[in-house]
Amino acid sequence: MTGSKADRPYGNFPRYGVVPAEDPPGETAPLTRRQRVAAWLRARSRRERLELALTALIVVAAIFISISALPKGIELGTVDTTAPTPTPTVPELYAKLAQTVVTVRADLPDGRTSLGSGVIIDDAADILTALHVVTDATKITVTFADGSTYEAQIFARQPDNDIAGIRAMGHPDQMVVATMGNANALNVGDDAIVIGNPFGLSRSLSTGVISGLHRSIQPPGTDTPMTELIQFDASVNPGNSGGPLFNRDGDVVGIVSGLANPNGQASFAGIGFAVTIQAAGGAVGVPPD
Repeated sequence: MTGSKADRPYGNFPRYGVVPAEDPPGETAPLTRRQRVAAWLRARSRRERLELALTALIVVAAIFISISALPKGIELGTVDTTAPTPTPTVPELYAKLAQTVVTVRADLPDGRTSLGSGVIIDDAADILTALHVVTDATKITVTFADGSTYEAQIFARQPDNDIAGIRAMGHPDQMVVATMGNANALNVGDDAIVIGNPFGLSRSLSTGVISGLHRSIQPPGTDTPMTELIQFDASVNPGNSGGPLFNRDGDVVGIVSGLANPNGQASFAGIGFAVTIQAAGGAVGVPPD
């Protein structure tokens, strides 16, 4: 006898070992319009995420390649904030360089006086000058920038380059030593600065340019030409001989030796010559800095 629904208040339960019937395979219920739209949106969302991931991967790869291609030694994020050192003005240079220049006076046996210039090269008051200024002198004196005067003696000669080294027997406490430069670094057109004592006018300044390099001249009364000279057009006159030729940095690159004048007069005609500091310093055993 079959019980009524009232006799089974909780409904039917399958018997042990009996599996409920399932829908036949291949007969899945069709999706509703809402389900189809939701499925389409899910598929589109996956596609967009994939495209976004691929785009991000391409960007990262491009950045990596760009960084790898940078020259060695360049660091990202490093900015050079060092300001370039300003080039000093000519007046600023003169205020310093004039302190390194001395007036050279040589008394000659015939009673005449030879005037020239010189430049201080070390703390012992050793001075480079032109040999023709002090040759045959019976007495040599040097006058420093502060006006003090001391006797000096020749300690080195190099006739081929017209260079003499003289040493003052005393010097002021506040003495400025010049900085030796490198004449091999000169180019035609570079600034040329001369400080000397033309006609006895102490520490006069003239400026110009380097007009030529590796020049040769035949000094009057000599058999041997002077070679490898620096040609410049800064004004020089008698009394400048032996003085320094400076570059724009204020380094000594030459020692003024003479001037050229087609009229044979001892006055400036736009062409001056200087012995390179390599030759001049080497003559007295002082290598350039």
